[in-house]
Amino acid sequence: MTEVSKARLREVVREGAGNLRALGARALLALTGIAVGTAAVIAILHVGHNARAEAMRQFEALGTDLVSLTPRGDNHDVPDLPPEAMRTLPARRLGLSEAIPIVSGSASLRVGRASLYTALIAADAALYGFLKAPVVAGRRTSDLDGAAPFVVLGADVARDAAASGRPVRIGDPVTVNDQVLTVIGILGPAFRSPLLGVDLNRAAVIPFQAARRVMPDAKITSVAARLAPGADDRATARRVTDYCRLLLRTGSVDVQTARQLIDGLETQMRIYALLLIGIGTTSLVVGGVGVMNVMLMSLMERRREIGLRRAIGARRRDITALFLTEALLLSAVGSLLGTGLGTVAGWIFARASGWPFQPAPLALPLGAGMAATVGLFFGLYPALKAARLDPIAALRAE
Repeated sequence: MTEVSKARLREVVREGAGNLRALGARALLALTGIAVGTAAVIAILHVGHNARAEAMRQFEALGTDLVSLTPRGDNHDVPDLPPEAMRTLPARRLGLSEAIPIVSGSASLRVGRASLYTALIAADAALYGFLKAPVVAGRRTSDLDGAAPFVVLGADVARDAAASGRPVRIGDPVTVNDQVLTVIGILGPAFRSPLLGVDLNRAAVIPFQAARRVMPDAKITSVAARLAPGADDRATARRVTDYCRLLLRTGSVDVQTARQLIDGLETQMRIYALLLIGIGTTSLVVGGVGVMNVMLMSLMERRREIGLRRAIGARRRDITALFLTEALLLSAVGSLLGTGLGTVAGWIFARASGWPFQPAPLALPLGAGMAATVGLFFGLYPALKAARLDPIAALRAE
């Protein structure tokens, strides 16, 4: 591009910006529509990207080789899985390297004067390592505890109890479902497994054999397992399902792997993102119509100016370039503001959800692309209409 061309472009941009400032409130309304539509799309991109990143972070922290076994019964009657049969699944050469039966339910927990509702989990000691749950005080429950009345409190449960009264100490008695248990440990923050649906942060954990003492229905509600190295997740799921079917008289076992859940999650996120981007695009189209209306109104008010420009030598492409530049400037400023607002909205959502914020890679390119698309699409018609005005008729216009 020559120096003359650059100077001419700068002059067109400067003049277009001045014309937009002269439009005042009308240009501001059109700009607001573009900003809102862009902000909606950009915010959706950031939210979807961060939700997926958080899910992947949890899976990567616990491993993508997780497998969940959930008994499903007929008429809400959950089948009774034999605990020993579940523990010996790895020895059956079905493709699993580890299997931990879990009995879970809800409980009313009373610590001093504090009364809390929490999840109650009965499981083997291997569950702590499976979910990478650290101990900050005391110890974990052990398989050697048998049916002893011991309990380990999750990080959030201990925090809520402390907020309602005094801090929980090792050796304190707590009442769980009218049973007095002794606190032997307190856990630190642990990862929540989306596949297993187990959140040790908001749970009280007791020895597996103590389930019948504390829980009204001590049937296995799930089994946490891992794939053996090199095992195919789908083939393993089929083999485990067939094996469990032989153990049950009624009902079945639903086997789900982390890889299957990740695939399903990505599919759902794509559908969700497309739906919301469609809503945001609708807002953007409304803003684009506002840009077109502003440019058409500007054309009606500047007919004499256009006629004068044509009379002193301006070509049709010069008039087209002027009006198109104004539309592009309006769309660019609106998209820039919308990209900033959408990024702030995505950051707020991530922080409120407790996630680290990661900007979506497509946010900035998409924001710029939407500015150019809206400006060209909705500004081209007014620009061409202005360029086609007859100079003599335009000069006569009032």
